[in-house]
Amino acid sequence: MPTITSESRARIRTSKGDLLLKLLPEKAPRTVENFVVLAKKGFYDGLTFHRILKDFVVQGGCPNGDGSGGPGYTIRPEFNDTPHEKGVVSMARNNDPHSAGSQFFICTVPVHYLDSRFTAFAKVVEGEDVLDKIAASKVHDGNRWKERSTPLEPVYINGIDLIDIEFEPEPEPEPQPAPQGARGRPDDAEDDAEGDDGDEGGDDEGADEAPAAEAAPPEAAPARKGRGGARAKKSDDQNGLFEQAAPAEGATEEKPRRPRRKASRSKKPKDQE
Repeated sequence: MPTITSESRARIRTSKGDLLLKLLPEKAPRTVENFVVLAKKGFYDGLTFHRILKDFVVQGGCPNGDGSGGPGYTIRPEFNDTPHEKGVVSMARNNDPHSAGSQFFICTVPVHYLDSRFTAFAKVVEGEDVLDKIAASKVHDGNRWKERSTPLEPVYINGIDLIDIEFEPEPEPEPQPAPQGARGRPDDAEDDAEGDDGDEGGDDEGADEAPAAEAAPPEAAPARKGRGGARAKKSDDQNGLFEQAAPAEGATEEKPRRPRRKASRSKKPKDQE
């Protein structure tokens, strides 16, 4: 998580100049953190100020470019006592107080009726003239609000630089174990054809060592010889856990004997006596 203090700053580089923001983590800590994390990821890079209302605000941070998009989640409001003076940066939302995500607006004049209704989280401390240039952009009414607020020429957010903000180092990926049963040695391993004393053709131990053999499956229990060949253990076979053991090598399989039938005397019918 980022470490943000009262000295932390964010520089918004726009196509009309730079705006330096003083962040207000003491007023809206979660909102400031959300803005910083998105900026760190490059979320705002290449987006525009899609809504410019004269004597009101300039609004940006929508990935769709029309005010309908966001980062894929919303954050809780942190309404505070920061007055919405010129240069104050606040989170844009719809009628739902919990609908803010990535869009923000910058007041171009004092708008005090927004106080405690929108989450103010930063203020412009350098670049007020740039803010005036953005606010003076020519606009038309081709937008979802049917209002004259869409710039004829896009005003881009080229990037956001974070100043005096520390981030925890990202954990290094854990090394993956080598696949089991791999044959041979690594590609970068070279066979030493010469011994330690520099003689060619030396008998270095392990120079022509064969690759390690793969682990063999466990051997089956030795079959017991008996009548009709080897017999599997009944305790296991009765549960169907193992296949029956094969006849021992060299053993001849006996053919099953037919059971002898006792001769029975048939009685003659009484009419034949």
